[in-house]
Amino acid sequence: MGSAIDQAIQLYDDQPLGIRAFVRCRHLLCPLAEVERRVPKAGRILDLGCGHGLFSAIMAISSPDRLVAGVDPSLAKIQVAGRLMDKLPNASFFQGTAADVSAAGFDAITILDVLYLLPVPEKLKILQRCHELLRPGGQLILKTNDTHPAWKYRWAWFQEVLMTRVGLTLGHGDLHFLSCGENAGLMMQAGFEDVQITHIPTLLPYPHTLLVSSR
Repeated sequence: MGSAIDQAIQLYDDQPLGIRAFVRCRHLLCPLAEVERRVPKAGRILDLGCGHGLFSAIMAISSPDRLVAGVDPSLAKIQVAGRLMDKLPNASFFQGTAADVSAAGFDAITILDVLYLLPVPEKLKILQRCHELLRPGGQLILKTNDTHPAWKYRWAWFQEVLMTRVGLTLGHGDLHFLSCGENAGLMMQAGFEDVQITHIPTLLPYPHTLLVSSR
């Protein structure tokens, strides 16, 4: 059967080469397995900015007791993700943003490498919306890149500028990275408390950081 990540990647075998390559690169560049371990094994999970749906699929495959909903503003990406629903009975996808999510009471919300695209006021609005959408005790799991050490940050910044400018990521090349302390401060401003910060070391030069807090 292989790992949940291997199974999730295989779901894209019927996609064009460009999408298959993008999904595999996403897996290689982001410690998805480490993030997935922090997600509750059961309950309703909202994956904001799910893109092609890879992490949503990994969560759904890893635990059938999760009901995963992925949302992304990109129509092209959400159309790819939507094709996964025939193979993943506990996953669903729709186009939109956090403001378009009508249901509430989620057990966890995941946001992976998305907020750097938005200026601080918009980051705060999304975090406040997450606070509204979570049930009491529900978790916000935010994966981002820290601004330290500087050499790792510069590498991550260059990659993301390239991704936005060639159109692989929605954005206009203007990035808004914050330090882990600044992100934690925004989460607390949005109503979250006791933000746990974890740096995830990998062989690649990225300052991967995970911020987890409960409503």
